[in-house]
Amino acid sequence: MKKGSSVFAAALLLSLSLTAACSGRTAAQPAESSEVESQNLSGSAGETETNSGTGSETEASSETGSATETEASSETGSTTEAEASSETGSETETEAPSEFESEPAPAASAAAATEAPHVDVLLTGPPEITLSDSLSSAYAPFTLRSGTGEWSWMDGDEVTSSIACGSAPPDMDPEQAATLDVPDYNRLDSVPYLLSCVIPPDRVLLREWDIQDLGSPDAEPLSETEYSETLFMELKKDRIYELVATWEEEKLEERSFCGEASYPFLTE
Repeated sequence: MKKGSSVFAAALLLSLSLTAACSGRTAAQPAESSEVESQNLSGSAGETETNSGTGSETEASSETGSATETEASSETGSTTEAEASSETGSETETEAPSEFESEPAPAASAAAATEAPHVDVLLTGPPEITLSDSLSSAYAPFTLRSGTGEWSWMDGDEVTSSIACGSAPPDMDPEQAATLDVPDYNRLDSVPYLLSCVIPPDRVLLREWDIQDLGSPDAEPLSETEYSETLFMELKKDRIYELVATWEEEKLEERSFCGEASYPFLTE
């Protein structure tokens, strides 16, 4: 029995020793793996740093190259544009004078064509006078010729004069007298008429009689109105009128004529 117990105890000790040895070997193996992994991580980190450094250098190189190429391109483009601009400007400046030099003749002829020729009007007798209705859209002039008056004009260095005599306006012959038909405008008492003439008179005196005074040379006028600057005059129906137009003697040397003339007419 004692010998069997000793054998069993020895076997048990041997079994425990083998188990301890296996446990120690198993615990030691993870440490080696950790060292290997640490080495691998260290190597990877080093390689990563090296690669990043290389990449930075590559990017720096690419940026430097791009900047250099960009500057070179911009300088080349600027130089090319400057040369092109200078050449274009030179050609434009050179060609412009020749184009403008070829056009003065037409411009001068056009300016000469627009100039109205100055014509001096020498009146050797009282001119015709025209009355036009300022309210009418149709131009229907009423023309008057002088009956009596005095007129002077320059004949070289001398002054020639003439005198025309006639009857008083109320003593006109109604069959031969100039008659103006004054229209009705919303029952207006009078209608404005504009006086025009080749050389407008300096002043106009308008005398008015009633139509019933026709045939009475001594009849007194109903009114006398003088116009100087504005030659618009109010005319009424059934009237005897006399326009006395005056061209001042003070302007004889300037105009080469002067005088005063009477223009009688009737209205209906």
